[in-house]
Amino acid sequence: MKPECELCKEEEKETFSSLFGNEFTENLVYKLFNMDMISRERYFRELQIEQLIQSYLETVGENFEHQLERYMRWLGVDKHRINEYLRTKEAWEKLIEKIKKGEIKPSDLSPDQLLQSFSSQITEELAKEDLLKLKIYTYRMYPRLLMVQPEFTEKSEKIIAKKILEEVFSNLKKQAIGTHEVKETGFGVAPSHLLQQFDDLQHTYDMLDVQETLISTAIRDPKNLEISNEDLKARIPIHKAKSSNVILIDSSYSMRGVKFRGGIMAALALKELLQTEYKEDRLFVIAYNHKPQMLSPGEIVKLRPYGYTDIGLALDFSIKLLSREDGNKNIFLITDGEPTATHHRNQTPEESAFRAAYLAGKMEINLNIIMLDRRPELLLLCEKMVRLNGNATLTHVKNPLNLKEFIVKSFVERRKQSTNF
Repeated sequence: MKPECELCKEEEKETFSSLFGNEFTENLVYKLFNMDMISRERYFRELQIEQLIQSYLETVGENFEHQLERYMRWLGVDKHRINEYLRTKEAWEKLIEKIKKGEIKPSDLSPDQLLQSFSSQITEELAKEDLLKLKIYTYRMYPRLLMVQPEFTEKSEKIIAKKILEEVFSNLKKQAIGTHEVKETGFGVAPSHLLQQFDDLQHTYDMLDVQETLISTAIRDPKNLEISNEDLKARIPIHKAKSSNVILIDSSYSMRGVKFRGGIMAALALKELLQTEYKEDRLFVIAYNHKPQMLSPGEIVKLRPYGYTDIGLALDFSIKLLSREDGNKNIFLITDGEPTATHHRNQTPEESAFRAAYLAGKMEINLNIIMLDRRPELLLLCEKMVRLNGNATLTHVKNPLNLKEFIVKSFVERRKQSTNF
């Protein structure tokens, strides 16, 4: 057999995750996602400044150098800042070298510490592993000045979703989340806690629970251990009720900030829950402002709030999707304000929302409205939507960052009660 190429093995070790470990890398990605607004702005500003300095150093001696100097002065970049950039670059190279030699263990470092000290270098390394995508753009006045805008990818979205769901589980310590049984039973593939006396007219022989049968025999006839019909026990499989779900994230401009981040985290948590624990269920993630947009994998973390709010159109879009599905149907509507737009010329934004809520009820779709604001106008609107739907819930979540726990808990509790024959 041909021996492994030692040089190839060395090249494989040059990635960030191979040096720092997958867990450290995943924690770092989640830290980047979970930055507060001030830290995020600081991070983006540092990236732009370091990209500017890099462009400046690459053009020293050219005419373009003077254009960059003017731009740098405007951003407050002086020789001291350039020297600081060079020292940071050198420090990063030394850190990597010491980790390779085993002089420093990655476990001795923290993601926060690295991000604060080496934001630009880490961004580049994560981009190499497709955990970030660096969008490069230029200014019209400075066509040779390259600026960078990092974006999360489908690969990093999966990591972020997993971390969010882990956080939800941790916060809901006493809430049993997993494969949940419904009261109704049927023929499934997952075992349950339900035991019945075996009946050959109702049960199949593959439902026999050998262990429970032998225990029953040992209690009845401990000496001879002869199994009789009365000892036979059947374990009833779980009847898993399928559900089809839509989560509507208000992506209008009013949602900017922590409310929007809370909505994104809730959508990612629910998506990850269904993909890991409820694989037979379906989830459509839809962002809506003045028009709805169904999000594909990798697009949720790229969302940015803008535009107006058309709740009626978002519900119409969801109803159309769910009309093609079977099982229990749910819409989780997240909003922070009244509708401000309508696609129906003969209806006001409020009338369009009322009509769509009523239609969802007629289609036997459960409507779960989650308010991120308690203004009286919004409360009155949502209460009327609940009445028109006939099978709806209305909840106010004070802290948007708790929205993920509420969504997951609500889904699981409703899922327990659902049936599908």
